[in-house]
Amino acid sequence: MIVMESIFVYIAKSAGLVTLFYCAYYFLLRKETFFTSNRWFLLTGLITSVILPFVVYTKVVWVNPAPIPNLNFSDTNLVQNIKNKTFEINWLYVMLSVYCIGLLVFLIKFVMDFYSLNSVLKGKKVHQQADFKFIDTNENIAPFSYFEYIVYNSSMYTPAELENIIEHEKVHSDQNHTVDVLISRAFCMLFWFNPVIWLYKKAITQNLEF
Repeated sequence: MIVMESIFVYIAKSAGLVTLFYCAYYFLLRKETFFTSNRWFLLTGLITSVILPFVVYTKVVWVNPAPIPNLNFSDTNLVQNIKNKTFEINWLYVMLSVYCIGLLVFLIKFVMDFYSLNSVLKGKKVHQQADFKFIDTNENIAPFSYFEYIVYNSSMYTPAELENIIEHEKVHSDQNHTVDVLISRAFCMLFWFNPVIWLYKKAITQNLEF
């Protein structure tokens, strides 16, 4: 029981820190053009929300013990109360079960998305250029980058548009923006119950695009 309470306290503290960092970004930094600084601020917020709840300040206070009343275990009223004790729902177990179910759902979705991504990359012709790996696919998908991979459908764009798109995706790949996306996705799985974490993920994605 104590362990479960500690877990919920940790989750509550972490969710509160995420909310605090998001509010600071939304009201103070969102309209600023220091996109690299904003990127590190948002990532720092996520990392801090994981580490800081482990920091506990302990203060020892000595108090005189209260006198223990004499208990008569043969008291018929006490025995009757024990017999009449009703079944109580342990809400900590209920909330933990709901949390685990939600976590499992989003974990399955993440695995399915990863499988879909792998199916797009697997077996395709890869054109290597410097540190980038280009895949020109026939699938009707929006251009995207995944680490060193840049995927696009050249038939959907004019040469000028395609050149701009590739240069745009090169920046994402070169600056390892995939890491930011994966970290934010992981936090959305862990703290799926907190609506702010989804706004936080959106803020990270939008800042990367800028």
